Amino acid sequence: MAPKAKVRAKAKAKGIPMRRPARVVRPGGLRRPAALLEEDSPWKRGLTQKLVEVPLTELATGVFLVAEEADYFGGSIKLAGEIKKLEVEKGETTLYLHAKGTDSEALLKAHTSQPQTWFKGHVCPEGCTRQVTGDYMVHLLKGRKGRTDGEEEWTSNLEVMKRGDDKEDELGNLRRRSQEIAQQQREEGLPPEEKPGGTPRGQGVEPSLERKKKKEKKKKKDKGLENGRHPALAAQKEVKELYQGTGLDPREHIRRRIQKKAQKFLMKKRSRSSSRSSSGSSSTSSPSLEKPRGVEGVFTEDTKVRALAERYPGTLAVEAISAMRRSLLTTSGEEMDDSAIRPVALLYYRTVLARRTSGPQSREMLNLSAALDLLVRGKPACAADLIAQRLKAQEAVSQGTSWAVAQRMELPPPELPGLVARAELASARKEEYEEARTRWRAAQGSGGGKNDSKGKGKSSKGEGQPWRREDRRDEGKDKQKGKGQEKKGG
Repeated sequence: MAPKAKVRAKAKAKGIPMRRPARVVRPGGLRRPAALLEEDSPWKRGLTQKLVEVPLTELATGVFLVAEEADYFGGSIKLAGEIKKLEVEKGETTLYLHAKGTDSEALLKAHTSQPQTWFKGHVCPEGCTRQVTGDYMVHLLKGRKGRTDGEEEWTSNLEVMKRGDDKEDELGNLRRRSQEIAQQQREEGLPPEEKPGGTPRGQGVEPSLERKKKKEKKKKKDKGLENGRHPALAAQKEVKELYQGTGLDPREHIRRRIQKKAQKFLMKKRSRSSSRSSSGSSSTSSPSLEKPRGVEGVFTEDTKVRALAERYPGTLAVEAISAMRRSLLTTSGEEMDDSAIRPVALLYYRTVLARRTSGPQSREMLNLSAALDLLVRGKPACAADLIAQRLKAQEAVSQGTSWAVAQRMELPPPELPGLVARAELASARKEEYEEARTRWRAAQGSGGGKNDSKGKGKSSKGEGQPWRREDRRDEGKDKQKGKGQEKKGG
C-alpha cells in the first residue's frame, strides 16, 4: 500500500476528515484586500466627495444620489434623486436623475410642471465652465450615496408633495412665495421672473428690489417719451407690442401658426368655389336653377386676398418679404436669417425693381419700399410722413409743378447714393482752391518787376484764374478809397 493510502486509512479509522491545505479555514477569516478597500471607501461609508472622483461602477442605475453641492443656472443648490441612466461620451459623464428632493425654488417650478421628466446631471471635472444650462440641466459637483435610515428631510420633500402626506412639507414656504410673486407680476403686468443666476455671485441684491429699480427707470423713460421731450426716440416702437398676435409678430412660432390658419382658410375658399361652380355647371340644363348675374364675382381672386387681409392681417406682408428675400438670394446671393423679419424692401428695389422700371413708376416703388421698411422696423410715424409727402408731391405734379421740384418734397433716400457727401466734396474743393491761391501768390512775390508780367499773354490778365480776378477787384476798391481820401484832404 502506498504511503498516502496508509495515511488516509488511518485518518478514516480515527474519524479525522482529510482536507486540502488551501481550503483549511484559519481563525480570523482572511479576506481579499479589494474587499477591504470596497467597504472602507468614502462612497460606501456615505461621505461627501467630489463626484468626478467616484468610480463609475458605484454610480449604477437605482443608486440614490444626494448632491450636496450642485449648480443650477449659476446658483448653488442641493438635489437628491435616483439614478436612472448613465452616459459617458468623450470623457464626460452624465447622470439622468429622477428628482426626490431639493432646496431650490427654481428647480421646484421645473419639476412641478413636468414631474416625470428626468434631470440631466453633468458630473463637472476640474475647470468646467458650466455654461450649458437648461430647465432640466444641473451641474453636479459634490455628493454622497443616500443612507438607508436617518436621511435629511429635504431629500424626500418632492415625494411628500406627490403623496400628499400629513407630514410637514419643507418646500411649502417656497411654493407660497412663488405663487405670491406670480400673482404680483400678473397684477403689475411685469414679465415672468428670470432664471436664477442673473446677478453675479457674491452680490446679495434681492430680485424684487432689482425689478423695482428697473420698473422705476422704465417709467421715467416712458414718461419722457410720452410728453414730447424726445420725439425722435418716441418714433421707435417695440415691434412685439406693435404687431403682437398678427402675421408680423416677431415670434416665429406665432407667425407659423397664423400662416397655417391662413392656408386652411384659402383651401376652404377654393373647395367651396369649386363645389359651387360644379353644381352651377350641372344645373345649367334647367333655366329655373340658374344663378343670377354677379354671384360668381364673390369667388374671384381679389375677394380671397381681401378676405385674407381682413382675417389674418400681416400675412400678406410676410409673404411678400419672404419672396423678396428668396429673390435676393437668387440674384445677388444676399442670404439672411429666415427666423426673423428683416427690412429688405429697399434692397429689393435697388437690386431688382430699379432695373425694370423708370420715371414716375420707379419713384412710386421707391417710396413704397422705403415705407414698408420703416413699418417693419417699428417706425409707423416715419412711414406716415413718407407716404404723406409722396401724396403732396403727386398733388403738386397734377397742378403743374415740375417733377424736379416735386421730388424735393419727398423723403425716401436718394436713388443714386454715393460715398462722398456734398459737404465733404465742398470742403475738398475749398482746400484745393486755397492751396492753389497760396502757390500763385508765392510765385508772384518771387518774380518781381513789371517786365516779368509783360509778354505773358492773356494768362497775365487773370483769365481763367479766379483768384487773380478777386485780387484785382480788391486793388480797385483800395484805389477808389484812396482817391476819395485825397479829395477830402484837398
